[in-house]
Amino acid sequence: MAPHSEIIGYWGPPTATIDWCEKNYEVNFYVAEMSNTISNLMMILPPIWGMVEVINQGFELRFIFCHFLLLVVGLGSWAFHMTLLYEMQLFDELPMVWGTCVLVYCLAVVKKPENDKMFSNGRLAICLVTFASSFTAVYLLWPQPLLQHSSYGVLVLISFAQEINLIRLKGCQVCKKLFIISLTTYLLGFFLWNLDKIFCSNLHSLRSSMSPYLSPVTQLHGWWHCFAGYATYLQVFICIHSNYDFKKSKKEKRKLELCQMGFGLRWFKPEKSR
Repeated sequence: MAPHSEIIGYWGPPTATIDWCEKNYEVNFYVAEMSNTISNLMMILPPIWGMVEVINQGFELRFIFCHFLLLVVGLGSWAFHMTLLYEMQLFDELPMVWGTCVLVYCLAVVKKPENDKMFSNGRLAICLVTFASSFTAVYLLWPQPLLQHSSYGVLVLISFAQEINLIRLKGCQVCKKLFIISLTTYLLGFFLWNLDKIFCSNLHSLRSSMSPYLSPVTQLHGWWHCFAGYATYLQVFICIHSNYDFKKSKKEKRKLELCQMGFGLRWFKPEKSR
């Protein structure tokens, strides 16, 4: 990456193991990376709304936890990019792995019949907790970004594979639409994340020659936050809808449909044919 600003802001010299392409404290003395911080609103506001919708639409309460963990990742990433402190980096990166483990578990138990047990698949729960705990212990002792990136990436790939299998089994068109949008958005964000790393020097040169009001548009890591946050938000929707597909009764006349410009999943009663 290209050299960053020599400015030392409110939080002091960066202690995180990663420093991104946005120049530090260029915009504000209290925020190390303004664009990378603000862009986390896409991982903060949607899951808050999602938790409200889980309650209002009568979805199973475990989906509140899925939204909540995405919110925790957004808050952690906000704190990380605002301070560039190692402690805040952990607040961002550890919940990414733990939260995706929860999503993987919820997708795995969609096909399970409802019961009174807290965990309908105890073995999988133990495996995922063991994986996340082991990752946490190793990462604290050996804080290599590649370890976190690969662990998180494997879990994301597993979650997408689970969704493909659920769509194949039920043929849900709403889930198929959600999956295509989610996968496309996620891959676009990942592509921009890599461009931000590889062409950082070029991006710095571009920003120096353009209006400061347009510079945030070129902060590609910030776009990663937006696209990955929305993609993960839609993955929770896929989990909710698949759960409905497998557990709905024959008497259920309502249907779950995407609404609110892709930020809501609500029950609708089909119109009576005349």
